[in-house]
Amino acid sequence: MTTAPAVQTFTVIGMLLDVDCTELLIAAVLSGPVADQIELLSTSEDELTRWAGEFEAPDPDTAAALAYEHCRTSLDEG
Repeated sequence: MTTAPAVQTFTVIGMLLDVDCTELLIAAVLSGPVADQIELLSTSEDELTRWAGEFEAPDPDTAAALAYEHCRTSLDEG
């Protein structure tokens, strides 16, 4: 009997390209729901916006993939 990996919360931190707001450059994937504890720097970057979000996933790589997909599809929805 195989069991599915346990799902946990990961916080993905990165930079979102302002050109079309669909490309995320990931800086870190942290274990746990800590997005509300992360203070993104208020200074601006040329063509980049600081970004953090929480995702339920079995591992950090899957959380990163979910973050990429979220950023790519959020522009279409919004």
